[in-house]
Amino acid sequence: MSDYLARARAAGCEPAVSDWLATVYATRSSLPQPPPDDWIGRRTVAREISDILAARFTAPGPAACEVTRHRVPTRAGQITVVHYRPPTARPRMAHLIFHGGGFVLGSVDEDINNRVCRTRALAAGVDFFDVDYRLAPEHKFPAALEDCLDVLHWLRANAAEFGFETDRIGVGGISAGGNLAAMVAVHARDLGVPLDHQILEVPATDLHIERDESFLAYAELNDLGGDFTALRAAYLGADHSPVGPAAPAEVADLSNLAPALVITAELDPLRDSGEAYAAALAAAGVPVRHWRAPGHLHGSGTLTLTSPTARAWQDLAVEFLRSRAIQPASTHP
Repeated sequence: MSDYLARARAAGCEPAVSDWLATVYATRSSLPQPPPDDWIGRRTVAREISDILAARFTAPGPAACEVTRHRVPTRAGQITVVHYRPPTARPRMAHLIFHGGGFVLGSVDEDINNRVCRTRALAAGVDFFDVDYRLAPEHKFPAALEDCLDVLHWLRANAAEFGFETDRIGVGGISAGGNLAAMVAVHARDLGVPLDHQILEVPATDLHIERDESFLAYAELNDLGGDFTALRAAYLGADHSPVGPAAPAEVADLSNLAPALVITAELDPLRDSGEAYAAALAAAGVPVRHWRAPGHLHGSGTLTLTSPTARAWQDLAVEFLRSRAIQPASTHP
């Protein structure tokens, strides 16, 4: 662990991020680690680590949000969606959010998701809908994407009941969730479904990044070296030959997509692919705002109790949402 911390400091990690990294490794080493093929066990341990980190590093979410759970019908059954509804007098806007976890981990029940959704929903005056999509390898691509699209259709069908118009719905996600948000934006455009916005945070916009400079420099530091190959195989299958694009970098036409906020992290192996996608969106005429978080790793954007840069990260997402919420309802370019 000391070697990792020394490398993190040498690479330019913000001190709060180095402290978080030390806690990640210390917590992980204190818990029994299930075998690689025990996905239930791995998710249980990952959830425990995530909740420990959230309690130490992420500000609690405000109690003012009303939180309700919905069982949403999909083409494969039902999934859970958690609705965070802030008290607001503004015209209501909805934001579908997809959690991270490499397509194999994570859930809407992690404390970190509750804290972030509560905080952003209240600060921006926007309804958040956190989607518990199916996970790989039990449910390979395109299962998670289909769930996210089905929730979008459900939300549009029930928009009036929730108090907003169908063209005031946006999407967002972190890491694997950023991949899903970007892909939902593409499919929504192709289906003629208007989206208000997309927020992509340290997004997995390309699933073949082993030659990227940022991957070569920071994969081991972020503990994503061999794991990235394994995660891709779990999501796509061993032959890596899904039907249709599984990542937005594979999409030929990026025109007429929803306005985007793309946030990358300086020391993240996914940095270069995320920034290349932001540039590709801009080149296609999509309104894009991009920000690179200095001194941050993959997954460290929620350290709002200890990191000034993480607070700036969260403030930027809130400001983007607030700016969208106060605009007159209209379709994007």
